[in-house]
Amino acid sequence: MAAMCLVLGVLGGVLAAGFQRPTPAAARFIPPALPGYDFKLRDETGHVRRLADARGKVLVVTFVYSTCRDLCPAEGNDISAALHALGSSKVEAYAISVDPVGDTPARASRWLTRRGLTGRGHFLLGSRAQLEPVWRHYAIAPINASRDERLAAAQRSDEFAAMAAKHPERFKSFTYTAPPQPNTTPSGADDPYPNAGDLAYRGRARHIAGWDFEHSAYVLLIDQQGRQRLGIPFEALSPESLERDLRVLLAGG
Repeated sequence: MAAMCLVLGVLGGVLAAGFQRPTPAAARFIPPALPGYDFKLRDETGHVRRLADARGKVLVVTFVYSTCRDLCPAEGNDISAALHALGSSKVEAYAISVDPVGDTPARASRWLTRRGLTGRGHFLLGSRAQLEPVWRHYAIAPINASRDERLAAAQRSDEFAAMAAKHPERFKSFTYTAPPQPNTTPSGADDPYPNAGDLAYRGRARHIAGWDFEHSAYVLLIDQQGRQRLGIPFEALSPESLERDLRVLLAGG
């Protein structure tokens, strides 16, 4: 697990600095050939989900928060497009929360619905104490905003969702645009080997909400035997390439 944290923390953290797509092919990485770290978290319906529940399927795992309005929707849309194009019942997606304050069952369900992932994936929720071991084992830095900031962001997200529901014609498509980069970066953003065990680590900003809402963003593919097979940072993700990767794993590759 320490090796997992090192590899994913190094590659995921360093690659967080280069957020313009497409990026060089080296952005994709091979995680340690180990079984995925298992857990017990409740999904958007209240059912307990484990990694082992998806055994026999190829699992797409990512880490998001439901009130995000830029990178997370873009990543979810890419995953959804790949799963719909594949059309296989042998592939499932798990989106694991990085915001135990703002992520509620209702917001998680809404996030899945807007992505077209209902029935194809689950949004896994929990308290910080329940989620933190998962973050550490997968080298994930969650968002670092204060409780009040998270609640305010969640309220704004709810208001935006209500407006979008009244005017669906205005929100038929979504295109991710990275925020402009300032002249300075937070401490550690340019370190070649960031500390994967530091859950407060931040790379360069990729969210318009700012550094306190930054979090690790990559997709991890787990095969039908529960083994970690491929890591894909957001910057290297596309529906077409993800569909091809999933077809390879479904075929036993």
